[in-house]
Amino acid sequence: MTEEAERPKLTVYLRASTPRVARERQREVVERAERLVETDRIEDVTIRRWDDRVVVSNGPDAVETHAVEAFESFKRHAEERNHSIEPFFQEHERTDGRLIVFPMICIAVHADDDLRGVFPCADDDRSTVYSVWDCLTALETDGEVVALTD
Repeated sequence: MTEEAERPKLTVYLRASTPRVARERQREVVERAERLVETDRIEDVTIRRWDDRVVVSNGPDAVETHAVEAFESFKRHAEERNHSIEPFFQEHERTDGRLIVFPMICIAVHADDDLRGVFPCADDDRSTVYSVWDCLTALETDGEVVALTD
């Protein structure tokens, strides 16, 4: 890894309501991310929670939440790199708006205030998937998570 200022920051998004087995997986991801901070592999980790789904209304009362803003940012980032965040995130048009379904766990990697990676994701034809586990393993081994999906 190069200069300390370039160490990535992680935001770990966890679905708020999950079955017990999924909560255990979420706990493991958080513990691994926290160890990355302790071992100076990353600068910081932030844990955020989101609902399993959000309806974005078609109308003047539409409310943009942090989850919807994150989703839009992740979708743009993936498209710019010929990747996809589907089927991990799902988006459905409805008569009352747009339904967004969020994954149980997601990691956003930021460096120098730029979004550098979103996990899980896949390449455009979905032949290669990059999991949350892949992200953490890359950071634990060589710290080059950005190269993982490039």
